Amino acid sequence: MPSLLYVSSVLLATSSATVTYLYFLHRSLGDRIHHEFHQSELPDSVSTILSLPVEVSRGEYRTFYDHASRRVARKLLPAQKLEDLFTLLLRRNMTAFSRFPQAWILRLTVPPADRITFHASHIQSLQFKEGDLVCGLYRVQERTPSKAVLELLFKGEVSGRMVIRFWEDGEDVVFCTETIMWTRKVNAGQGKRVIVPLENPMLKFLHEMAAWWLIDSGVTYLLDLKGNSPLEASS
Repeated sequence: MPSLLYVSSVLLATSSATVTYLYFLHRSLGDRIHHEFHQSELPDSVSTILSLPVEVSRGEYRTFYDHASRRVARKLLPAQKLEDLFTLLLRRNMTAFSRFPQAWILRLTVPPADRITFHASHIQSLQFKEGDLVCGLYRVQERTPSKAVLELLFKGEVSGRMVIRFWEDGEDVVFCTETIMWTRKVNAGQGKRVIVPLENPMLKFLHEMAAWWLIDSGVTYLLDLKGNSPLEASS
């Protein structure tokens, strides 16, 4: 039977290797994507999010904003309409997220009837219309051909939105994911200050890892579709 010292050494080595791997993966992703983080001030781009409470836009809440985007030449993408490719990206990324450790934890917290929303068959059938529920936590609030706004169904005093969108910029297409979280401001003597996930260093790091990897690998997924398409291959 292995000694306690041996087991402890293996666990420590494994943990150290994992932390090192995540550190270098985080740095590598940061080199490939454009990233922004804002606290207290929201960028002008959020003005297009109709479901965002006016009080949040006015600065009446403590706000945190995270942005990750990747640019790619339009000619490298399949010849399909961009709005169709965008739906494929939404399905692929949310299916990938459903396999993350965070998603497995979420499964334990949602009502049993909502656990089907983690299934790949459910996610792959979605057009991401208003009202659709994905992975138990994300409810579609807005949908346009180039944008999906998902409400974060947090319990407690923190609220949020996740925005996935794309836009054309010259000969390029930019795919972007944005996360906005907010909570009420607390003055002295008014109660305990609520910690928003994006202001907790460890949770912020894990969020960045997930968001950055999903947008990076999601765009790679679309690029790979071009080479795998019979139509593209014959052209």
